[in-house]
Amino acid sequence: MKKRIMLLLCAVCAAALLGGCGTDQKENSDKKESTGKEEASGSEDKKTIDYNAADYVELGEYNGLEISLGSYEVTDEDVKNEVTNTLLSYPVYEDADKDTVEDGDFVNIDYEGLKDGVAFNGGTAQGAVLEIGSDSFIDGFEDGLIGVKVGEKVSLNLTFPEGYQNEELAGQAVVFNVTVNKIVNKSDMTYDMLDDAFVEKNMSSQGYKTVADFENGVREQLEESRSVTKKQETEAAVIQKLKEVCKVKEFPEGLLDQRMEEYMERFNVNLEAYGMKMEDYLTASNVTEEDFEAQAKQLVTETLEGELIIEAIAEKEKIEIGEEEFAEYKKSVVEDYGYASEEALLEQHGEEYIKNVFLREKTVDMLTENAKITYGETSGESGDAGNTAGEDQTAAEQESEEGQTE
Repeated sequence: MKKRIMLLLCAVCAAALLGGCGTDQKENSDKKESTGKEEASGSEDKKTIDYNAADYVELGEYNGLEISLGSYEVTDEDVKNEVTNTLLSYPVYEDADKDTVEDGDFVNIDYEGLKDGVAFNGGTAQGAVLEIGSDSFIDGFEDGLIGVKVGEKVSLNLTFPEGYQNEELAGQAVVFNVTVNKIVNKSDMTYDMLDDAFVEKNMSSQGYKTVADFENGVREQLEESRSVTKKQETEAAVIQKLKEVCKVKEFPEGLLDQRMEEYMERFNVNLEAYGMKMEDYLTASNVTEEDFEAQAKQLVTETLEGELIIEAIAEKEKIEIGEEEFAEYKKSVVEDYGYASEEALLEQHGEEYIKNVFLREKTVDMLTENAKITYGETSGESGDAGNTAGEDQTAAEQESEEGQTE
């Protein structure tokens, strides 16, 4: 439960910050300079704040930044560790010398769930292994198998809880017809025990038939993940170093307050999407409202500092966006972030907002290409980059329900 809450909090924080990662910019044909035009993405009634980023930033020597990071290479030991962790999801079951089910046993069962005499979706399985006492199934299911002998069939008259996630079953009376096939002993599959037969039996659906196939697949996944991490942490390190050589003298009047307001709006919207209120979040994260506001302000302030510096550099370097490359960028955003269409993307954020985000990305790419970056011997996964808030987004895993009857 604690892990799930922490993942949830990470997701809420990242989602809230993501919406405020850019400022709209327009080209003034008279002055020929970049002017910030700040308003909440997708909002039409926010006060517009016009500014020229160069007026608020003192630029230092931003070309040739010297940065040192860890290694992002995938080693044989990395592959072995990942394989070992993956195998924890594939336990080995051996027949036990027992004939009567007791609390704590692992039992191999067939079951069929009936509502009004008709089998319902997700309520039927063959050869499922269940740990008695794990509370994996609804109340009464596991207790109803205690004392049942191997080969015996039983009918369990049960009721789904009122708050069950499947509304069609919530609070409904059902019957589970269960056959206890056998009692088994559970053990973990280890790296040293792994063979081709086990891989083909358990992982053929993933395209693996041999241990070599499996290890190669794991290596490819690790390399892809490390590549993404390397890019994120390198860019974060570039932005952190920029803050050391460049200085934001002050913020445009009202911009920080507006950003804070937008951040809090998005934060509360995202909390609601996860079925939480602010008081729930504060309790789960064990922080006071005052501490949360202070942390949020620091987060937004650091993000805004980086944006202003990058905007000022983009102006000085006269970085521009061509129509064709912008069209490709919008297409990639739609695909990568799951928007229904380009129109849906622009309706939510506005074209100028998206264009400015792309402009900042191009600027960071230019700075990264010109930087003197050294990758060392140790793993870069540890966060040596000094991640800048808002630039390296936290990825939150999404936990799924494990079955209708669980």
